[in-house]
Amino acid sequence: MDESAGVLRAHYTPQEDTGTPDLADLEEALNASEYAGFYREQSALLAFIKLCRDAKEPVKLDIGARRDAEFSLRLSDDLLSAWLTLIPAQGGKPIGKAVNDALREQGIIHGILHAELDAALAAGVCDNLLIAQGEPVRDGTEAKLEPLFGEYKNAKTQRDELAVIKFRELGHILIVHAGDELMRRIPPVQGKFGMNIMGQVVLAKPLPEMQFGPHLQGAATAATDPNLLLATNSGQPMIVSDGVIVNPVLQVPDVDLSTGNIRFEGTIHVEGDIKAGMSLNVTGDVIVNGLVEAAEIVAGGNVAVKGGIIGLAEKKPGTQSMSGITSRIKCGGTVQALFAEHSHIEAGQAIQLEQSARQCDLIARKEIIVGKPGSGVGNILGGRAQAALLVAAASLGSSNGAKTQIQVGFDPYLEEEIKAKENQAGRKEAELDQVLKLLAFFVKNPQKAAGGVGEKVDAKRLHLLDELKALDAEIDALESELELIEQAGVKIIKKIHEGVEIQIGKQKWLVKEDAGPGNYQVRDGRIVIV
Repeated sequence: MDESAGVLRAHYTPQEDTGTPDLADLEEALNASEYAGFYREQSALLAFIKLCRDAKEPVKLDIGARRDAEFSLRLSDDLLSAWLTLIPAQGGKPIGKAVNDALREQGIIHGILHAELDAALAAGVCDNLLIAQGEPVRDGTEAKLEPLFGEYKNAKTQRDELAVIKFRELGHILIVHAGDELMRRIPPVQGKFGMNIMGQVVLAKPLPEMQFGPHLQGAATAATDPNLLLATNSGQPMIVSDGVIVNPVLQVPDVDLSTGNIRFEGTIHVEGDIKAGMSLNVTGDVIVNGLVEAAEIVAGGNVAVKGGIIGLAEKKPGTQSMSGITSRIKCGGTVQALFAEHSHIEAGQAIQLEQSARQCDLIARKEIIVGKPGSGVGNILGGRAQAALLVAAASLGSSNGAKTQIQVGFDPYLEEEIKAKENQAGRKEAELDQVLKLLAFFVKNPQKAAGGVGEKVDAKRLHLLDELKALDAEIDALESELELIEQAGVKIIKKIHEGVEIQIGKQKWLVKEDAGPGNYQVRDGRIVIV
């Protein structure tokens, strides 16, 4: 044993009357010696045995060493956990008080798991053992504004082999009256602060208060309860970011030259007709008891017409497009009517016609339904019908071969939305990466985080994580909609006439002879009945 270097050395002097030692002899000699617990270099042991076999004179070789016990501490980035790895001594000094001294030097004073630490020190060995655990922040509950009236919902469709849709009553809208409860404000519950293993307080993410807006049209907080929002007049409720507004409902007998074109923030109920050439632009719903005659309607909500929607049959000279004075309707919700002729209708949700669509341009982000359950009517004749998920009717086209185009499985807006959300998430992830690098810098340079700087940066980290979580959920929801689009189809109750063109996704089918009823979808690259 070289005491100064801590090296264990083997010596062998060859003798004529004895054989050379093998590895087992060497191991036995070591185990019987005072160096039994020393570190042994296995490759050196084998090399020494080889030297012995070939030796003509004394040989020696370093085969091991005295090693002191070693340890390492690993701290989590958030300083809420510490782990110990302990390598036992091999002929050297035990770990002694070195671990406890290192804990004090690194400032680890809180959450030490003494029972686990003492057991590891007694055993002299452990691997990545948790020996200190702080208290993490307990998240609070964010403030929220909870509506107290019925949600805006289109009637749920009910389908069977014959019935396409169960129509809800045309003209139904939700109306509240003065004194009705609209919304309750639920204050935030602040989170509970944590404490890291260095005894430092870990601040919970501060949750802001959420107040009702100061100037909500048609609404005000209750005199006896500042967390309750009440209607101050009758009208249609609409949820906004800071509460509810109550749009007044305007009632007119007709929309014609006597009223002029109307622009209104709220809902309009027309007791009669909307005459040709007139325009209506509202933020809420449009309810028409009569007809829409070659007029223009733009609505933020739904459009419900108890009669029909009628445009002019003329086309622009030299083109196939509709006349500039045809009926044009665009809404954010659902369009419902008895029938439509020579009209352009665009709906953010669905188009529902009880009887027929003749030479119309119909576009819906979800579905187009033409026909009333059990009636046997519901024809789309001529024009175009485009929806993301479903076009359903009793029949398509006519016996005279009128050109009728049906398109499903398209929603360009949806893919644009997904791409925009993904780009936004990418920017947030890059920003989060910079924040994490800054927090890592603060761990090594805690003086730079003084004065509340570190807490502000950590609050930014939590805020970015929340934003990314919300974006991921939005992207998942949009991608789920895309998956639904892949199941888009055309449902026919009676017949598809010759001359109809059906496109589902990228697949097209020009109907060259009459086809029967069924649900048409794409399977294996072909449009088939499923």
